[in-house]
Amino acid sequence: MPDPTIKSYNKQASYYEARWKSYLAHTHKAFLRRIKTHADNTILDASGGTGLLAEMMINDNYTFQQLIINDPSAGMLDIAGKRLSGEPSIKFTNYRAENLPFEANRFDRIFCLNSFHFYTRQQHVLNRCHTMLKPRGKLYLLDWNRTGFFHITNTLLKLLASEHIDTRSLVEFKEMLVESGFEVHRTDHWNWRYWKFFFVEAVKLP
Repeated sequence: MPDPTIKSYNKQASYYEARWKSYLAHTHKAFLRRIKTHADNTILDASGGTGLLAEMMINDNYTFQQLIINDPSAGMLDIAGKRLSGEPSIKFTNYRAENLPFEANRFDRIFCLNSFHFYTRQQHVLNRCHTMLKPRGKLYLLDWNRTGFFHITNTLLKLLASEHIDTRSLVEFKEMLVESGFEVHRTDHWNWRYWKFFFVEAVKLP
């Protein structure tokens, strides 16, 4: 994730959730409906932002042993830290997704919600996710899907936004996952308002 993107999210951290309230409600609920966690899971949220997803998981009784919320924006992470300060099973780290330092075979689940299009070295991020997951560990990802009419919206976003944006189609993303050694177990795609999304569940084979 490049510096202008991090700078943008540091700037908007205080009003981010209010500005994108409906969008965040839709994507977070859509993500949670499609995932499963267990009480012994160690989980990494690769770009966890303000910790909204973690809070919703706790409120909806999703279980885990440890959840690491990572985000390159110190402003977003500060809000997450305050929101979840009473949760001893949640830790916080401040790395770019491209530079995640965790050891091999550490995580049972890796989450990537609303953020893959910001990454500059996308294949490298998927390679790192594959390394960091345990055998049979799962990557859950939800992001924009640059197909159909959304291709127009996506082009406008790239032209007008200060953030780096490199959106993938579902077909492209599945090909990237296979290249990184994942097996794709489940996919979904849908439209909401003027957005188009995809969801993927991918597994690291033994």
